[in-house]
Amino acid sequence: MTTPTPRTPTPTPSDTDDTRRLRHAMVDAMATDGIRPDVVEAFRAEPRHVYLPRFVRRVEAAPGTWETRVFTPEHPDWAREVYTDQLLVTATMFGDDGPPLSSSTVPSLMAAMLDALAVEPGMRVLEVGAGTGYNAGLLARLTGDTNVTTIDIEPDVATAARHALTTAGHPGVRVVHTDGSHPPAGPRSVDRLIATCGVDHVPPAWLAAVRPGGRLVVPVGTGVASLTVDEHGHAEGPFLATPAYFMSLRTTAGTNTIPYPGDPTGPLEPCAMPLAAWHDDDLRFAVALALPASDLGQRDLPDALTLWTTDGSVATIHADGTCRQSGPRHLAHELADIHHDFDNAGRPGRRHHRLRIDPHGHHTATFTPTP
Repeated sequence: MTTPTPRTPTPTPSDTDDTRRLRHAMVDAMATDGIRPDVVEAFRAEPRHVYLPRFVRRVEAAPGTWETRVFTPEHPDWAREVYTDQLLVTATMFGDDGPPLSSSTVPSLMAAMLDALAVEPGMRVLEVGAGTGYNAGLLARLTGDTNVTTIDIEPDVATAARHALTTAGHPGVRVVHTDGSHPPAGPRSVDRLIATCGVDHVPPAWLAAVRPGGRLVVPVGTGVASLTVDEHGHAEGPFLATPAYFMSLRTTAGTNTIPYPGDPTGPLEPCAMPLAAWHDDDLRFAVALALPASDLGQRDLPDALTLWTTDGSVATIHADGTCRQSGPRHLAHELADIHHDFDNAGRPGRRHHRLRIDPHGHHTATFTPTP
C-alpha cells in the first residue's frame, strides 16, 4: 500500500471576513436549485479552507505546457482556489506530480450527494473515505458532531482529517483509520452511509450496516446511486443525474489486475457495436453497470477496443465494423446487445437508471426508456 509523502503540517489561517465572503460567493455560484436549504446553509457555514492547508493543481502555464502548482496560505490565490467549485488534490503518490491519492470533491457534487442522503438531526451517519474531513464537517452540521463517523485507509489522511475537524470546531466527529470495505459498524447500526470513493460493487458490509428505512449514497461506476434499505436487507434506488468520477475504494487486499488471456482467436466477423459508440459517456455508464471495470480488462486504441475477463474471454472490436472474440463469453456480442437496448430506450442518462442489491451483494441494474 502506497502512503502519501510525509509533510510538515501547514498552519491554517482562521476564518476571516475575506474567507467568509469567498465562501458565500462560491455557494451563490453553485447550482443549488432543489437542494435542501439545510445543506446549502451547511456549505455557507463550514470553512472549506480549514481542510485545505495544502493542495496541488495542474495548470496550463503556456499554450500546451502544463505544470503542477502547490497552493498553501502563502500563495496569493490560495483562498480563491479553495472557494471555487472545483476538485482539489490534497495528497499524491511519488511526489506532487504523481497520481492523486486523496482530494476534496467538487462542492456542487457534494451538495447533490448530501441532498440525496437526506440527513436529519440526530441521525447516525457513517462516511467511507474521510479525505480532508470537509464532508464530515458538513455532515456534523446536519446531524451533530457525535453522530458522525468517518473512516479512511490512509493513516496520514485520517490524522490530517481529525486535526482539521477539530480546528473547524468538530472535535466530536469520530475519525477511524481502517479498511473502508469493513467499516467499524455493527449490523443495522447507522441511519445513513455515504461513500466518497468509487466502487463497482457495493460491499455487503456497507449494506448490512444500514438499518431498514435507512439510505446509502454511493458512487457506483461513473454515477452516484441513492439506495434505500428495506426490512429484508435489499437496497434499491435511482442514480443522480450528475456524472461522478471518484477515486476507487482502496482496501488492504490491494488491487487485483486481470491477466490478459492473449489475442482473440475466433474468426473475423461483423460487429453490431460501432467502435465510435464506446466514447459516448451515457453508453459507457450503462456498460460499466453491466460489465463492471473491476471484472473487465480493457485496452482502448484509436482503431480498436479490446476487452477481456477473468474466465479467459476476450474480444477486439475494430473501427471498420468487425470483431474477433474467443472464450466462454462473447464479449463483443454482449456489448452490442447493451448498445442495442440502450439505443432502443432512447439513450437514457444516469437519472433513468436504477440499482437493486440483495443481501448477498448481487447487483441488478435497469434503465427506463426516455420520453
